Amino acid sequence: MVGIIGGGFAGMYAGLILKSLGIEFEIFEASDRVGGRIDTWYSTEYDTNSQENKGLYGEVGGMRIPQFSDDMLPVQHLALSLNYVLERNGLTDQLLRWRKFYYNSDYQRLRFNNMKDPIIVKNASLNSLNFGVDQGGDLAEVWVTPKKDEDGNEYLPINVILDKVNDPFLTAIDKSFELGFAKLMRYDNYSMWAYLTNVFTLADLEEYFDPVMGAPCENLPYNVASYLETLNVGTGMYSVSFVEMVIAVYDWDGSKNSYDSSDPNIYMITMDKGMQHFPDACRTVLNLEKGVTLDDGQIAQLLIGMEKGANNDYGYSPPNLTKDAEPPSTVPPADPKGHANTKYDPSATKERVFMNHRVTTARYDEKLYDNNGGIRLSIINDKNEITDREYAYVISTLPNGAYLNGQKHKNFFEDLSFAKSRVLRECNYMPSFKAFITFNTQFWKDIGERQYKTGLGVSASDRPNRQIVYPSYGYDAQKGVLQIYCWAQDAERMGALSDEERVYECLKGIQFMYPEVDIYKYFAGYNDGVTTKTWFWDQHAGGGAFALFNPGQFKNLYPTLLTPEFNGALNLAGECCSVHHGWIVGALDSAYNAVNNILEKMNATKHIVKMQATWGALTAPDIAVKRNRN
Repeated sequence: MVGIIGGGFAGMYAGLILKSLGIEFEIFEASDRVGGRIDTWYSTEYDTNSQENKGLYGEVGGMRIPQFSDDMLPVQHLALSLNYVLERNGLTDQLLRWRKFYYNSDYQRLRFNNMKDPIIVKNASLNSLNFGVDQGGDLAEVWVTPKKDEDGNEYLPINVILDKVNDPFLTAIDKSFELGFAKLMRYDNYSMWAYLTNVFTLADLEEYFDPVMGAPCENLPYNVASYLETLNVGTGMYSVSFVEMVIAVYDWDGSKNSYDSSDPNIYMITMDKGMQHFPDACRTVLNLEKGVTLDDGQIAQLLIGMEKGANNDYGYSPPNLTKDAEPPSTVPPADPKGHANTKYDPSATKERVFMNHRVTTARYDEKLYDNNGGIRLSIINDKNEITDREYAYVISTLPNGAYLNGQKHKNFFEDLSFAKSRVLRECNYMPSFKAFITFNTQFWKDIGERQYKTGLGVSASDRPNRQIVYPSYGYDAQKGVLQIYCWAQDAERMGALSDEERVYECLKGIQFMYPEVDIYKYFAGYNDGVTTKTWFWDQHAGGGAFALFNPGQFKNLYPTLLTPEFNGALNLAGECCSVHHGWIVGALDSAYNAVNNILEKMNATKHIVKMQATWGALTAPDIAVKRNRN
């Protein structure tokens, strides 16, 4: 029996793998819902059957995944595998469907430095955005004066820097993640800011170098680094590891069409009617006697391109995409070698996921299980009843900050090794802030040039609210919800305000982006949970939204996260225990690694082989071999 602490994706994925192998487990979730940092806010006026109110929701946590990224495919594999189980049990109302998430648009707005008017993205590539000294900014004009390359294409020198910074590492990673990551790790002791201003030189700009910028041996000026941080992330975010920033670009590049390198588009998908449906489906399947089968897992791998089909080639044609999320014609359809069994065959229920059950302590006892050792968990439920349970193995998926249990006398863990104690204390988490604001009229969908029902994407400014994320749904309604999203220092400052004050700061930021409209005229008013919702940190997040390591932490701390503790009895999991921080797949990969550690300790070679056949194989934790499909 395996005990699993936390009902987020890491905990539930570990349970689903164990269940497919016939190994029993129990999951304890402290809150009244599953999903962890996947959490959809639904207005109290939300109604899936109402045209007017069906779009009144937003994603408090993770809201999108790259559609074609090889490394991210396990997320789609999980959703499809769950569907087969749900269909066999007649639970078709819980089937998971992906819809398109519109992240990019030529018509999303940008406005910085008190520009007189916003500018749309398609007109921004040669615009200084008021950052040049002649426009009141702080950049030497050489960085924001248009130039032509050898092919006659115009560009701004400031906008080619990050490509030159990232490309050597991304090229290496694409050839071999393991070797490319090793190359990247040479610079793990640098923050992104330090790399730009202490390692990268003007000479590294190569064909884009201009002597007016300075001597070839000089590094990038402070103001250039500030511009890149402001335009691409958030205030203070470049203080994290250089490795983090490059991996972030690598993960985002995975949203490109991997079957057609000439396709410039970004493809993101999200769960139809809210991401919360995804973890809810996991819980439903976990509480059934029978779960994902070997055939389920193998067919799902073929349909999403994790494995080659009958034609000995990769294809992509999962059956759970809405029409808007269907792939472009350049993506070949999958050629599966069979079909999943979805014939009605209901399973008995068996409760394995226990809600409102908070684990307060985890104690290793070497005398348990005939002196082989085990973990004793103390658990308190919503009735304040305390029970102790014993497990040969425990997987703990809590965010590192959540190990502060707030108990009067007992710590969550005792006698952890120095390495584990340090990693839980030091690993850096990034704060984020989100707000959801309802408007009685979707004024944004009718302003300016744009095609109907194609999404606006994300607008950006240097105001505290940073980003406006436009909904990818509900266009046929009059009402709509705008989402505000920011991170790092911007998030901390927004989070320091009262709930209502946060909303008013967001409204000012939206008005800044739409000076031609009185947005307050359309604001549905502040009513927490009905028309508005803000999120900073909650009691279960443990002091941060997701992990983003500081300099040196990949090299010195990350390996410790992946190794068992207490003679193999304890394993840690969660997106922190991954190179894909902030992504669902990071949680899944970490759970896979934790289960693999347990199986190796059990000498369960046949189970390992079955796990790889059902769920896919990792060449090493978090390291998947990149495939060249072109």
